[in-house]
Amino acid sequence: MLIALLAVLGVDLIVVVALLALVLSRKRWVKRRPGAFHGAIRVTGGAIDGLGPKWHRGYGHWVRDVFVWTKAPMLFRNALIPIDGADEPQAARPGEVKRLGDHPVVVRVRTGGATAEIAVRGDDSELARGPRNTPEAVVAST
Repeated sequence: MLIALLAVLGVDLIVVVALLALVLSRKRWVKRRPGAFHGAIRVTGGAIDGLGPKWHRGYGHWVRDVFVWTKAPMLFRNALIPIDGADEPQAARPGEVKRLGDHPVVVRVRTGGATAEIAVRGDDSELARGPRNTPEAVVAST
């Protein structure tokens, strides 16, 4: 049905297949980055460019003190957020965030005058806290 509609509109099937291949290869590349995790992010206080108060799905990873958030569904835009600190992961309230497993956790991060929450699966809570907050980083900095 969709292909017939696109054909009527004059879109070639090869263009649709090429776009689909591009999106799927980008998703594979984003997911396989070292330290990448799937989750959702929202701003809870202040303002962060490109993000809002509603949960936004995507993939995140850390580059030193900068949190890189790749926005779903197309995964072509990144939000770069310099992080000042992160709190301990806490269990998400029931129904707060969906499609992150049975026991999602929320990590609150601070950047300048704004705060945000990153929701991830329970297994990914240490990845969401960032490299500065791992036990190895704390020992190395003392």
